[in-house]
Amino acid sequence: MPRAFTIALATAVLWALYLVITRFVISRAGLDPWAYTLVQLLVGGLVIFWLGRKAPGDWRGLFTPWMVSYGIVRVGVTGASSAALGWLMATQSTLLSTANVLMGALAALLVHRIAPPHSERVALALLALGLSVLILCLVPDTAYYGALWLLASEIGVVIAALAVEKHPRNRSNSVAERSRFTAETLIITSMVLIVAWSLAGAVGLMRSPWAAGGDAFGNPLLWAWGVATGLVFRGPGQWLTFYTLRHVGTQAYLIALMLMPVFVIVIELGASRAGWVAPPRLSTGEWVGTALILAAAVWLMWARLRTAR
Repeated sequence: MPRAFTIALATAVLWALYLVITRFVISRAGLDPWAYTLVQLLVGGLVIFWLGRKAPGDWRGLFTPWMVSYGIVRVGVTGASSAALGWLMATQSTLLSTANVLMGALAALLVHRIAPPHSERVALALLALGLSVLILCLVPDTAYYGALWLLASEIGVVIAALAVEKHPRNRSNSVAERSRFTAETLIITSMVLIVAWSLAGAVGLMRSPWAAGGDAFGNPLLWAWGVATGLVFRGPGQWLTFYTLRHVGTQAYLIALMLMPVFVIVIELGASRAGWVAPPRLSTGEWVGTALILAAAVWLMWARLRTAR
């Protein structure tokens, strides 16, 4: 198996574990999801920035149009995915997120004029069928709201991945340069997040982080979890994601992530035995959709690995 594809699978495991932990932190510990995200973005960015400290650059690199646009897209992704988790289980959300493979194939066709190989077209059709069955069988009915938010989030994921894949700084042979670039994307995302949160609070869409009597950042538990997940997941996960995009491209990276539902189900079962989260419960129809999605995932991975030989 190619090294980059192996790293992509390891990244999928990392993000799956992160997703289950986030579900526990937000639902059981009652932490503010925006503040929790902001802390881990900053911590992850600062750690990766230290790795890239020898690369040339200054603070003005944070405010280029590309960086600011990337930050806006990523904050949109974060907001939509956070909203989705309010209606969906982690297992449901990761299954629905495989829709980004279809979006990636469509983007490759529209942007690069590259049609999916014949060996992948049936698998993509099988994926579309599995997603359709899953969405039609979602339980409870309110999960449809989460599905809409999740699909909106995945559109942003594909756009951001395509932008990173082709960026000259991510194509650099210098590890320090790539690390600095990765760190800057995390830091600018945190800046856009606090601005968006403040504006949303100012117009009454949510509680402002600066509201009198608020406790967005005053909870020591939030800082402990935010720093830990930033160090262990957010920073390394972003770096590995950018590495994989550089070596195998957006579509292959998204295909590797299709095994995330398997990892999430296994991790959730283990976490539920410890009493940390509720066990994953899917209806019969959802399990049928899951089987179709995972069959498509295995097919697509086999096709990619066969081509890479």
